[in-house]
Amino acid sequence: MSFVPASFVLYLIQEKVTQAKHLQFVSGVSPLVYWIANFFWDMINYAVSAAMVVGIFIAFDKKCYTSPGNLQALIALLMLYGWSVTPMMYPMSYVFNVPSTAYVSLSCINLFIGINSSAITFILDLFDNTEALYKCNQVLKKALLVFPHFCLGRGLIDMAMNQAVMDVYARFGEDFSLDPFSWDFVGKNVTFMAIEGFVYFILNVLIQYRFFLDHWMSDLKKPPITDEDVDVAKEREKIHKGGSSSDILQIKDLSKASLYTLY
Repeated sequence: MSFVPASFVLYLIQEKVTQAKHLQFVSGVSPLVYWIANFFWDMINYAVSAAMVVGIFIAFDKKCYTSPGNLQALIALLMLYGWSVTPMMYPMSYVFNVPSTAYVSLSCINLFIGINSSAITFILDLFDNTEALYKCNQVLKKALLVFPHFCLGRGLIDMAMNQAVMDVYARFGEDFSLDPFSWDFVGKNVTFMAIEGFVYFILNVLIQYRFFLDHWMSDLKKPPITDEDVDVAKEREKIHKGGSSSDILQIKDLSKASLYTLY
């Protein structure tokens, strides 16, 4: 589950390096359509991997994940993890230029976040008698919900722990069961991952449209215009007033500056 989402960035980087992505945009493909198509294709591929994981759990008859009450929660955790972590990986395609480097780096990052965040909170649960550690653990559990890796890992741990408690109660002839989709069980993890899928996808689209760059660099001082031709000045005023909105191609406020000047 750490390697599969990281592999989706490889093709994006390859398209960026070979200018195939740029060629699609020049040919009229909307960036929004481009990312939606990539996302749906990646989710189809991810669903195959998630189905194989569920099949492995069923084959080994792990009741904590495959019992009638827990199987739906397992499928929801796995699918919503793919829903949220896939768009989270997309912005990394702007950072890397070598696909193999990106794959290794992102896989290690996913492993580090997923294993360490889940392990830390699980270990701190063993020291809940200490008030300071208990409060720290509660804060961590809430803060780490922004990472889909933690939501998946912690959800699987809680399901296993709940099954262990159920087995203990069953030995004494008592029935103890919790709704796996309750908020304090897996519900919060599923809810956060469902929201994060939208948030990370919108963030990636905004980066593609240079939303943050345009707003951060909007105050960049442009060199004063000197010796401008009258016809050029009229065309500039026309463009700024929206008089050329029907034109296929528009070049607005194009300027030239050295890298030293910019940085």
